Amino acid sequence: MRMAPMSIESDTRDRVIRMEADLLNLRNDFDEANQKITAMHELLQQAKGVRWLIIIMATIGGFIASKVGSLLPWLVKP
Repeated sequence: MRMAPMSIESDTRDRVIRMEADLLNLRNDFDEANQKITAMHELLQQAKGVRWLIIIMATIGGFIASKVGSLLPWLVKP
């Protein structure tokens, strides 16, 4: 069974239809991402003090981890 060759017009129409579907999916993904970002922004605006506490805790944790990491070869000997 042989298919008839597609004309340029029908090929272009199919491409436009696929592009419209891709654009619709992209818009949906963008809307979902925008909703998530808005929710995270609202959460951070509600917890300004907690945000600074998290930043300070992460800084202290990173400092301690770097010191422990540099002392680890002397503490664990093969």
